[in-house]
Amino acid sequence: MRYRVLGRTGLKVSEFGLGGHEYRRWLPGERKRDEFLKSQPQRTKLVERAIDSGVNYFDTTFVDEAESLGMALKSLDRREDIYISTMMVGLFEKMEKTPAVKWREIISGVVEDRLRLLQTDHIDIFRICMPEDDYSRDRLETSLKVLGELKDQGKIGSIGASSHELGFLAELIRAYDCFDSVMVRYNFHLREAKETLFSLCKVLNVGLVAMKPFAWPYYGISFTRFGPVDLERGDFVPAQTGLKWILNSREIATVVAGVNSLDELEENLAAVTKEGKIDDEVLERYLEAAQGHQRKEKLKRMVEEPAIDVRYYATRALTSEK
Repeated sequence: MRYRVLGRTGLKVSEFGLGGHEYRRWLPGERKRDEFLKSQPQRTKLVERAIDSGVNYFDTTFVDEAESLGMALKSLDRREDIYISTMMVGLFEKMEKTPAVKWREIISGVVEDRLRLLQTDHIDIFRICMPEDDYSRDRLETSLKVLGELKDQGKIGSIGASSHELGFLAELIRAYDCFDSVMVRYNFHLREAKETLFSLCKVLNVGLVAMKPFAWPYYGISFTRFGPVDLERGDFVPAQTGLKWILNSREIATVVAGVNSLDELEENLAAVTKEGKIDDEVLERYLEAAQGHQRKEKLKRMVEEPAIDVRYYATRALTSEK
């Protein structure tokens, strides 16, 4: 495993990191507690294998992801071997619906809740998730102030953000220089980060984490589901080529991917540990296949997939085309 420094956090993170979404194969609101607990040993094995392979960066978004990682680290006794990034979806929305006098309580409560779920006394990076949603200057400034206080207390190591609206995120960075690292979409299809953030983050030493390495051109669906294409060749399979393509940008410190099995994990690990040449044209052909005349038929077949998340996102993609 190779490592890169995550901007001014100073953290030396593995080029490949684990995203939280691999801990779940269901959607919010459809989680069943007994199924969650029953499947935990499988996720614990995945976390153990990742750490043993040198992965030291783990990201969690939703509650079940944080809880699952916390249980895994507790049983393995491996908390000190990794860095954890976490966040809360809808923080500003919750603040918008609450009197300002209670904002401090909300922010502190979110951090304390994540500490409890992760079964740890510190979070290495706490991110403000989607700051563009329900944004106000007061909400941002209050959040930064409270998170700064929690940083001084040692409960969080650094402050970050995660966003899909890169232009908005860039404006926040220019105006406030308030984030030590940011997590954004960056892959072969979605390249806005290169033009919008790479230089800015380099100048201010803001660390860059790439998320959604496979979910293109449709949100939530791996591009590999639109193959195979007749050009698959070379030293790497398509998913590995996608990861290598991202890591060719030295501005990216780590790529966070969702992994749903040990086989997927091994494939992804090989992408960052094995030397070899990649063929960008393979990715171009996959993009053509996903946007070609057969795309609707392929999406319709995905609607019948056993995995609920694939069914959901395939349905969403088909609906958006109507």
